[in-house]
Amino acid sequence: MASNATTEFRVRTYQPSDFSALYALLSRSGRLMTQSGLREHLESPMLQAVYVIDGEGLSGVRDVRVTGRGDEADPIFESSGALAESAPTAAFDALLEAALACAADVVRNRGASRGVLQTRCSVVDWKTQADLERNRLVRVRELWTIVRPTLEDIPEPRVASGIELRPYRMGDEAAWVEAFNEAFADHFGGWMGMPLPVWHRYVASPVFKPDISLVAWDGERIAGFGHFRIDDELNQLRKQQVGTMRYIGVRPAWRRLGLARALTRAGLLGLRRHGMQACVSGVDGTNVTGAHLLYLQEGFEVSDREYLYRMTLTNPPGGTHV
Repeated sequence: MASNATTEFRVRTYQPSDFSALYALLSRSGRLMTQSGLREHLESPMLQAVYVIDGEGLSGVRDVRVTGRGDEADPIFESSGALAESAPTAAFDALLEAALACAADVVRNRGASRGVLQTRCSVVDWKTQADLERNRLVRVRELWTIVRPTLEDIPEPRVASGIELRPYRMGDEAAWVEAFNEAFADHFGGWMGMPLPVWHRYVASPVFKPDISLVAWDGERIAGFGHFRIDDELNQLRKQQVGTMRYIGVRPAWRRLGLARALTRAGLLGLRRHGMQACVSGVDGTNVTGAHLLYLQEGFEVSDREYLYRMTLTNPPGGTHV
């Protein structure tokens, strides 16, 4: 870790009065985000801290948030950041150091023995890759952004006997979250978890559309789910009607029945009924379940790739991150 990372400037915590400058910084960095989306992010109960560096507006930002279910014995953190072209040379290290220290404090306060912080960067962003590796983060995964450029020629979904696909039913939040966490329990790194309060908050938001948040029922049991989303404000920025395939999950007892494929097709058809022209999603490009290959078979194409980097945080007596 660079020892002089904070000598030329001051890293401070984000204040609400920084909102416009923060949004401008993220927009300049190429981040496609609406103001509503940024507010939603800043109000998330999982967010631990946002650190900024002043400049012309703001010259740098990095956040740290708990991910996964949130109650893991060893906490898992996600961090993301952005820098202006005019940012001081040591700004990257200083902001990352602040995020790591914040995460280490959470690990220590929980009495955990360790935690993990992860962050992402483009596969063609060699400078950020070098900065992360210099700070001892390790590349562990390749993540894909995928797009289905058209919602034409979608085959009809077929489900196994006894399975019924239905729109999401309000009041099923606890059962849905239980199914979600079971479906993703074997996901790499343990970070694909869902806290019940976060899901409650989301289904109460105006962007939630139950008819494109599909649930596969086997009698009174949830077998799987296909959660899709439409962000009208974001589509105004895109200048295209694009939906998002946010989650496709199948509980282990119902795998190998074609349910993930059926949920994918049903959700795409739902987006088309809402007037969408395309669909985007994200997937682990080294997924042991083969989900990434299924999506390619269903008409998606890889549009962008990122590397996932990780660092283990330890908590010896009096210790901090390593």
